[in-house]
Amino acid sequence: MRLQLSRRSGVPSILSLVLIALVVALPWGGDVRGADHRDSPLSSEDPTADINDVYVFVNPADPSKVIFAMTVNGFAVPAVRSTYSFGTDVLYQFKIDTTGDAREELVIQATFDGFESLRDSRCPAPGGGQFVTVLGPAKPAKLGAENYTLKKGPEIDGCTNAVLGPSADGIRVWAGLANDPFVVDIGQFNRILGGVQDVFREVTSPALGPLRGRPVRDDDTSGVDSFGGFNTSALIVEVPIALILPPARPGGPGKPPLAALHNKPPAGRGYLGNDTTIGVWGTTSRTKIQKLSTRRDPRDLGPYIQVQRMGHQVFKTVFVVPSQFKDPFNRSIPAEDAVFAARFVPDALTTTDNDGTDNTIAGRAAVLDAVGVTALPSGVPLLLPGSFGNTDPNLLRKVLIPDVLRIDLALPATDVGVASNGLQNGRRFGDDVIDILLRLARQLADVKFPTGSGLPGSGALGTRRALDCSVLPACPDRRVLAVLQGTDFIKPDDQLGDLSTSGDDRPFRPEFPFIGFAHPLPGNDTPAPGTVGFPPQQ
Repeated sequence: MRLQLSRRSGVPSILSLVLIALVVALPWGGDVRGADHRDSPLSSEDPTADINDVYVFVNPADPSKVIFAMTVNGFAVPAVRSTYSFGTDVLYQFKIDTTGDAREELVIQATFDGFESLRDSRCPAPGGGQFVTVLGPAKPAKLGAENYTLKKGPEIDGCTNAVLGPSADGIRVWAGLANDPFVVDIGQFNRILGGVQDVFREVTSPALGPLRGRPVRDDDTSGVDSFGGFNTSALIVEVPIALILPPARPGGPGKPPLAALHNKPPAGRGYLGNDTTIGVWGTTSRTKIQKLSTRRDPRDLGPYIQVQRMGHQVFKTVFVVPSQFKDPFNRSIPAEDAVFAARFVPDALTTTDNDGTDNTIAGRAAVLDAVGVTALPSGVPLLLPGSFGNTDPNLLRKVLIPDVLRIDLALPATDVGVASNGLQNGRRFGDDVIDILLRLARQLADVKFPTGSGLPGSGALGTRRALDCSVLPACPDRRVLAVLQGTDFIKPDDQLGDLSTSGDDRPFRPEFPFIGFAHPLPGNDTPAPGTVGFPPQQ
C-alpha cells in the first residue's frame, strides 16, 4: 500500500516533548492493566504491596511544600469499602534522589497497624480504622532494595481518613480510601491490541480505509474511563521543600554543595540536570522472615526486602516485556536500569533519515497527515513540528532511564511541563498522562513499515530498534494503531488540547490531600458527583 504524503510545518517546538514512545516499545503479549495496576505475576497476587501509581507535585496553594503520593489496592470496589486496608506487614517508601546518581539520599517511610474492618485500638469510630506512622524525610540506614526502618528524623502518626499534622517539622499526612485518579480507556486499548478493534474512535482514513473504533457520543466523547467508579488506597505526604532541598543548597554560606557531602561530583548532576530538581520513586517491601504460629499473630523479622517499585507512569507495564522480566524489575533499583531496562526502550526518530526512505520526524508527520488523524474528530493535532530538531536516536533511553519521576521544585505548581523532566514535570493527580503518551508516541517511535510501500520507515531494518508494522493496516505490533489518533477520547473534543486535565469522573479536592473523595456505596449519592455503579463498558 502506498500513501500520498504531504509536507507540513508549524506547531511550536517544545524541546522535552521527545521522550514518550512509552506505548510503543516491543512486541506485545497480553492485556494492558493500566498504569502499574496488577502489572506483574507476583504483584497481581499482592494488592496491598502493588503500587498503582506514584505522584509528586508542588502544593498549588503553598509553593514551599511538595506532595508525595502513592496508591495501592487498585480496582477497589465501593460495595465493600471496609475490606481495603494498607498492609500491616508492608513498608511503604518514597525514595528521593537529590544528586542524580539514581540512588536515594532521603526516604519517607510509612507503616500501618490494624485494619479498616478490625480497628486499631487507637482509632475509634467513625474515623479510619488503621493507625499510620510516617518517618522522614531522612537519610536511610541502607541504600537499595534491602532496607530498615528509620531510627531518627521527623515522625508523625495518627489514624487513617483524617489529615494529620502539621507536625513540628511542618509535615502533613493523609491515608485512606479515595477515588482512583488514573484515567484510561483500558477496555478499548485491549480490544485494539487483541485485533477486535483498530483505533479508539471509528474513522474512515483516506489512506487506510475504515478503521474500527468506538462511535462518537452526543457529548463529543468516545472513550470510557475504565477506572470510573473504582477506589484505591492512597498515601499522601506533604513535606516542606526546605527539608528536601535546604536553603543553603548548593554551596550556601559555610556549606559545601550537597553532592560534595555524598562524595559525588557536582558537575552535570546526572539525569536531574539542575540543583532544584529531584528524582522520586515509590517502593513497597516485606520483611525477609515471617514467623508463623498457631497461637499468635505472625511476627515479622529481619530487614525489609523490596517487592515492587514505580517511577514513570506505565514504564514497567508497557516497556518491560515479556512478563517474566516484570518481577525481577520490581526487585531491582533505578541505578541498575541502564543495564537491565534500557534494552526495552525503542529508538527515537531524528532529523536524519535512517533507512533511505525519509524516515525522519518530518517524514512521520507527513504519514500521519496522509492517514487523516491530525485533526478532529478523527485525531488530535500534532504537538511537534516536522522540523523538530532531535539528532539523537538514543534520546528516549536517556530520558526514561532511570525509571524515576523527576520534578523541578522551582517551577510553578500549574506547569505540567510535558516531557520537560522525564515524562512531565513530576506528576499531578489530574495530568492527562495517557494522552501525553499517545500524542507523542505516534510522532517519535521508530516503526518498520511494509517493504516497498514507499513509506518513511519501509527500508531495511538493519540495527534499528523499531516497531513492527510490516503489514498494513493490521500492524503486527498493534500499539502502532493504538497511538495513531493521539488520544483515547475520554474528554469532549473541545477539551482534548488541555493536558493538565484527564477527564476523571470525580473532582479533586481544592486543598490537602487534593485527591478525590472515595466513591460511595452503590445506591448512595454522597459525596457527589461521581460514578454510581460503573460506566458502561460498551
